[in-house]
Amino acid sequence: MNLRKIFSSQFLVISMFLIFMVFSLASGFVFQITKVKQYRSEIVNLNKQIDNTKEEIENLKKIGNTQDLETDARNRLNMVKPDEIIYVDIQRR
Repeated sequence: MNLRKIFSSQFLVISMFLIFMVFSLASGFVFQITKVKQYRSEIVNLNKQIDNTKEEIENLKKIGNTQDLETDARNRLNMVKPDEIIYVDIQRR
């Protein structure tokens, strides 16, 4: 009889531990699935931005004149040449 009580208490502890482990693994799995969905949607948004930027570059190339292309790139896209130092006048605002 005493052996049965010991066995039932051990069974209860082991079963509670296993239930805790199963819920921990399940919650981690669900968390990972939601992260993957977020990352996929972020990848889709970034690919759309890349496509839009490529289209804008193609439109700028159609302008033809390299001087106009450079001024448009500097003004509209805030692009700079390599090794160029940018100074910002904070009192201008």
